[in-house]
Amino acid sequence: MRNRLNPFYITGFTEGEGSFYVGILPRRMKNGWEVRPSFSLSQNEKDKELVSSLIDFFGCGFVRPSKNDRTVKYEVRSLKDIENKIIPHFEKYQLEGRKKKDFDAFKKAVEIMKINKHLEKEGLIEIVSLVLTMTKNHRRIKSLKNIITLLKV
Repeated sequence: MRNRLNPFYITGFTEGEGSFYVGILPRRMKNGWEVRPSFSLSQNEKDKELVSSLIDFFGCGFVRPSKNDRTVKYEVRSLKDIENKIIPHFEKYQLEGRKKKDFDAFKKAVEIMKINKHLEKEGLIEIVSLVLTMTKNHRRIKSLKNIITLLKV
C-alpha cells in the first residue's frame, strides 16, 4: 500500500479528514499546564488498511479505533515526529483549503514548544491564542479564554 500513496493524496486526504490539534491540559508542570500537539486522520474502519499505511508513509504514529463510531484514527503525538516528519510534509505538499490556517497556527505552536517557550506564561498565552484561531467549538473557546484569564492573573 505504501507505494500507492501519493504525497499530494495525503495532503488532500488531510484537507478532508485530517486534524491539527493542540491540547492544553491542567497538569503538575512548571506552569501548571501541559501542551500536547497532535496530527490525526480518520476514516471508516473499512479503510483500516489505508489508515494503517500512513504509519509507513510518515514513518511514525499509530492507529487506534474510535470509541464513538466505526472509524479508525491515525495519530502522531510525538513532538519530535511532528517537527521532523509531519510539518515538513505539509510545507512541501501544501494545504490549500481551510486547514491551511489550522496548519499554520499548529506549526507556530510547535515552534514555540521547540524552544520551551510554552513553559513560560507568555509563551503559553501565545499558544492558547493560536489554538483559539483553530477551533469553532464554543465550549473549547470558552475553556481557552478561561485559561488565558487564569494565566494573566
